[in-house]
Amino acid sequence: MFIDRDVVRLLYNVFRTVHERRRFIVINTPWKGLRFSYDRTFVNIDIDDAPSQDMNGFSLGYVQSFSIAKKLPLFFETGAGINFARYSDSESDSETIYGYTISAENKWSTTTLGLTIPLNVVYKININDKLALKPYTGFYLRVNLMSKSNDKMEVSIPSEFSQYVDASDYEWDEDYNNFDKDDVGEDGTWNRVQFGWQIGATLDINKFNVGIGYALDFNEIAEKTKCGIFSARLGFNF
Repeated sequence: MFIDRDVVRLLYNVFRTVHERRRFIVINTPWKGLRFSYDRTFVNIDIDDAPSQDMNGFSLGYVQSFSIAKKLPLFFETGAGINFARYSDSESDSETIYGYTISAENKWSTTTLGLTIPLNVVYKININDKLALKPYTGFYLRVNLMSKSNDKMEVSIPSEFSQYVDASDYEWDEDYNNFDKDDVGEDGTWNRVQFGWQIGATLDINKFNVGIGYALDFNEIAEKTKCGIFSARLGFNF
């Protein structure tokens, strides 16, 4: 039995066309999904001997992409995410006088909540049908929705001294709104809006993905203070 060479050539071209079209569709298919990340915020204060105020936090967001090139796997990705971060520290001291110990502990913290909108360009590299690497770079807009600080002093005095000294005279528990000049002063007042640049990469594993990224603010969040954020992400595409 002989098969016509023209038929074989035709079938080959059909299968090749279908394969190439399928590959093109896979490469150029946009995505959308949810992202969860651990964030480490590096607070860079340009003041001599300024204490570290780096924050730990997390983000939960939604992203969606759009193909921006017909023959290249190039995409524009945007979305929105809620960011929570917190910094806390403490300092204590004590002194023993005639066998009686007096101690004090000062605790302070800052808690923030923000909304971030990413504006990224993404290049998708398909490794196989299940894996794809997506490096990205771009800009972001962050709106600082809330920023509060707390300063608390606790003093412990032996009961034998209570009739002579009232510990509450040396204690305080103060809350500060970091957007209010009356609370933190003009130099310490936070800005409501941040702009910045970011870079990173995402690895798709079927519908799941993992990624890392780094973001750096262009403008100061407060006087002589800028932030950089390292993120480690987990996500799911619809």
